Amino acid sequence: MNDYLIPNLKNACKILVMLSENDQGLTASEIETQLDMPHTTVFRILKTLIHEQMASKQGRFYFAGNSLLHIGLQMVSTNKLRDKAVPVLHELAKATGFSAHLAVPSGYNSLIIEVCDSPTPTKIASRQGTLAPLHCSSTGKIFLAHMYDKKIQDIYDEIGFVKRTDKTLLTVEAVKEEIKKVVAIGYAMDEREYANEVRCLAAPIYDYRGNPIAAIGITAHITEFTPDLIESVARQVKEAGTKLYFKAELNAVI
Repeated sequence: MNDYLIPNLKNACKILVMLSENDQGLTASEIETQLDMPHTTVFRILKTLIHEQMASKQGRFYFAGNSLLHIGLQMVSTNKLRDKAVPVLHELAKATGFSAHLAVPSGYNSLIIEVCDSPTPTKIASRQGTLAPLHCSSTGKIFLAHMYDKKIQDIYDEIGFVKRTDKTLLTVEAVKEEIKKVVAIGYAMDEREYANEVRCLAAPIYDYRGNPIAAIGITAHITEFTPDLIESVARQVKEAGTKLYFKAELNAVI
């Protein structure tokens, strides 16, 4: 049966598996070494994967690409975290009146894997499958604070901080100060940094070991989510994250 295998397709599959298992990216030389493949083979496969959006390159590092992520989203319905999060997202959207979402880290981005629209006529939310930069999204800031806090300078050196609006934080110093605030208060804000006229708030979700695995948040127009509501909404979002933490812990023990 091995006579029917295509060597380079097999090699491409191995590379895709490696990229999917390394959220912080891999260099071409790391792939060559770990898979014991010739430089030319790895180079051509990576070029092809990037062309097909199955992989992406940020500086020297390669990550799983958008197409691969979207394929993976088709399997998200079986993901235990998502299944447990759906009713919590509905509760959060109903309690706040804002759209609620669940995100996981993906390379140097935050990937939205589930969305529950606002119960009000005004529905402002990123769609499932959206990739948002870490430095200018509320869920992204959660991941920066709890997973990439030692790599902010590296991220900037590799890909920079893209300007989404006039409010976007664009320097390492500004982002580091923002992340300190996130750690101190336990939640993150996107103050019109990702999209004009939109305010977002997110909190971390931990597994039973205390490791951050995802983020839960809300999105709303600034005329509806006004500054005087931030404290109460933050409490509700953090409570939602805690509910998912306890559910994950119970599941792990069982």
